Amino acid sequence: MKKFLILSSTGIVSGAEYVLIDYLKNSKFKDNFLILHSNITLVNNFYKDSGIKEIKCSFLNPVGAEKTKNIFNIIKKVTNFLFAIFCIIKVVKENNIDIILGNNTGDSIYAFYAKILNKKYINFIHDIIEKSSFLAFSIKFFDRFVDKYIVVSNAVKQSMVFLGIKQDKIKVIYNGLLPNKKIIIKRIKNYFKFGFVGYIDSTKNPEEFIEIIKLFADSGLNIKAEIITGSIVDKNIYYKILGKIKKYKLNINIIEKLPREKMSDFYHDIHFLIVTSRKEALPTVILEAFNNSTPVIGKNIGGISEIIKHNYNGLLYDDLKNFDKIIIRLKKFDIIKYKKMQRNCLKTIDKKFNLKSKITRLDKILFEE
Repeated sequence: MKKFLILSSTGIVSGAEYVLIDYLKNSKFKDNFLILHSNITLVNNFYKDSGIKEIKCSFLNPVGAEKTKNIFNIIKKVTNFLFAIFCIIKVVKENNIDIILGNNTGDSIYAFYAKILNKKYINFIHDIIEKSSFLAFSIKFFDRFVDKYIVVSNAVKQSMVFLGIKQDKIKVIYNGLLPNKKIIIKRIKNYFKFGFVGYIDSTKNPEEFIEIIKLFADSGLNIKAEIITGSIVDKNIYYKILGKIKKYKLNINIIEKLPREKMSDFYHDIHFLIVTSRKEALPTVILEAFNNSTPVIGKNIGGISEIIKHNYNGLLYDDLKNFDKIIIRLKKFDIIKYKKMQRNCLKTIDKKFNLKSKITRLDKILFEE
């Protein structure tokens, strides 16, 4: 039976890490995997608590060179890359590893080491790749050493093909959850409550969430809202949000870093999740919202539109200029229409984003192909 080494050179714990552990815990082949990850406390604790065999390596620690362009970070990035081979070689030989997997998009750089070791290399891609980015350059350069890519949406596949990656190297496998069957009863009386989940940065675009809440409030709807921040990446944006909430006199509560096990309570407490991202591969938060029978209002881009079907399990909007259509739709909402949309959310997870389907497809690719 094949043995796999999974590389995870992340400095944070986000969707890519959660969906990896969800897969491993539920796969009948979980004992065939070993995770080699960065030596960062948050990451260490996450993988240690997962129950999956894991080893830490400081040379997999990210240093932010891609974003900051700082010369010292770039030098440290190169140094870490050069020394990471000693960690990888040691683990591969001691554990009789057959295939190496890169769990994060940027892990494609380690494909070079897989070829030195004469091992097959498969890379998971969780991001829309912008052609002018450093990440795009890295993926194109190391593509010659990668045997296969597993991407989370057709939107990601299209961005990879746009870079020049051959289509036959790319497999699309949607992330999934174990489906809930029971609908959560919610009442729509005299108000709507909306939620936002994500990092406070320009990509997740939380400022637009504030503007949307203002549009709802200005329309005469009684509105409540809650923001769950994974991390405050950009403090300038965070302070702008606080300023706008105060200026517009909006009823918005901000909670920092709510534990994942408590997220279901958050979804049960809101009527709609709102996703305002500028780009998205396949947002895990939408799947989690659907699985808690919570419809989503999302921007009509990338992987968001692969999950949300307008007027079926949520609502799609192009920009704030035509957001009045969403407001009109909500003003016509009643409990019967809302419950129907809730049921459709659960059906979407069961039929299209079911973890069991993902496990079957991924196991087949990894162990049979």
